Amino acid sequence: MVKGSVLWVGIMVFGIVAGDVIGDIPVLVNLKSAVLVLVGTLIGGLLSAPVNTVGGFIHNITASLKRKPTDPEDLIRQVASLARLRRTLGIRELSVRYEAVENLFLRQGLLQVLDQRNRQQVEEGMEKKISLYLSELQSHLAVIQYFVKLAPVFGFVGTIIGLINVLNHMGDASQIGYGMAISLLTTFYGLLLANFLFAPLAGKLAVHIQRETVALNIVIEGVMAIYDECASLEITHRLLSYIEAGNPSGTRAAGGGARPWQKWTAAIKQSGIAR
Repeated sequence: MVKGSVLWVGIMVFGIVAGDVIGDIPVLVNLKSAVLVLVGTLIGGLLSAPVNTVGGFIHNITASLKRKPTDPEDLIRQVASLARLRRTLGIRELSVRYEAVENLFLRQGLLQVLDQRNRQQVEEGMEKKISLYLSELQSHLAVIQYFVKLAPVFGFVGTIIGLINVLNHMGDASQIGYGMAISLLTTFYGLLLANFLFAPLAGKLAVHIQRETVALNIVIEGVMAIYDECASLEITHRLLSYIEAGNPSGTRAAGGGARPWQKWTAAIKQSGIAR
């Protein structure tokens, strides 16, 4: 609530200050310039990555950003409770309770445990599903990052087109000033879209991927601990390491190396988007 209020106040202040600086707000409104920059950026960005459909891309991005962030502590409590259930009442009682689990990946992992597959099959099956899920999110992030780069480029392209049009009508001196203003307007739109829409969107998605990576590491480690019939207290201590301040990226804490998707979190941090 507070964050939203601050955002809207900031937008209002920016609009007032920009209006005082520019003076004539109607000059900033040009539908053709806006369409040129926006459509060019979207087409260029979507062609840069293997996105199946524009509608699917928009739907996935919207769903990712609207989804309520997973509370890792609550997730750990669920895993510990399920582990206690498995140890005390057996796998039959777990088969009755697992359907009430909200987290999709945790529920799928428990189903594989109930199918009594061997340990390696359970772990590899979960890693494959999680890797595919995070890979899709990462491809979406790459597209939005490309939007950030393309928007100013298409703004500059529009400026060049506008300048060509101005030079082509040099005989009418009264239109030169207006033509120059319109030609520079596309550069303004490009910078505005890049810095006030696409860059914040990329930042939010990067943070979402980091949170999902931590949660999914907890899920897979928790499922394997349930498979091994570890004590709930032992599981709790092991999984809490994923959310400690010194281990924010969710690097695998107990035994073995990092999970296959850990390189994505490191790449996001190096890009400077999610800080």
